[in-house]
Amino acid sequence: MGVAHIVQGFQYRPVKNTNGDTIHPIGLVLHVAQGNGSQFNWFNDPQSQASSNLWAGKAGQREQYVPSDVRAWAQAAGNSTYDSVETEGFDTEALTPEQIETVAVAYADGVRTFGWALAVTDTPGQPGLITHGVGKVSWGNHPGCPGTIRAGQRHQIIARAAQIVGGATSPVQPKVVALQHAVHVAADGVWGPVTDAALAEVRTNRHTRAEQAAVGATVDGVWGPLSQAAYVATVRTIQSILGVGVDGVWGPITDQAFAAARSTYFTG
Repeated sequence: MGVAHIVQGFQYRPVKNTNGDTIHPIGLVLHVAQGNGSQFNWFNDPQSQASSNLWAGKAGQREQYVPSDVRAWAQAAGNSTYDSVETEGFDTEALTPEQIETVAVAYADGVRTFGWALAVTDTPGQPGLITHGVGKVSWGNHPGCPGTIRAGQRHQIIARAAQIVGGATSPVQPKVVALQHAVHVAADGVWGPVTDAALAEVRTNRHTRAEQAAVGATVDGVWGPLSQAAYVATVRTIQSILGVGVDGVWGPITDQAFAAARSTYFTG
């Protein structure tokens, strides 16, 4: 094996749980630790039979346990194809802004080092930022990892990674891109009239048809149980992007954060 690749800015804390097999990853798998604190001791314990390449702490801590070009033990059959990042916290919590930045930095490094696509994917074997859960049984059977909230933040991570790769002067706003994906409009990073109208429909509980299409329900504009579930999921995603409590209810705090974001990004 050549020189082990460590992501700049990450503290390298090598662990025992790896065979040292060289890989050429095509993307990054997002995990949730379901706990707080560094994963070093767990991943360095041979009895756990587990490790990840990277760890992202809530307050911006960054640790690397296995080099990026070496197979970690994070997602079974997916270990030879993807790198892995464990994120501190629980699947009921959104990634913090610091965690989004950490994962984006790691992903941007993968773009530069391995040619990763600046893309979100839910198809195992495809390049991009993917979740552990979509790998199903062959990836260890963790369908709820990292949870819908964190999975919904991937577009924001990719947009920020693109910004890092392209330089800080990039006009693309990661938060706007993520909001656009949440309401199913073209994700160009510009909060114009189309984006504004789509978000306004969610704000006023009128986003039925787009949400029905997104969940594969009959697009009839009638608000039924599937529409309600899709609406709540959309609001939860928007809340995670805005950095407020994620409860699926568009209340005063969510509305205040939305108004502030609109004031910052809306181009008219």
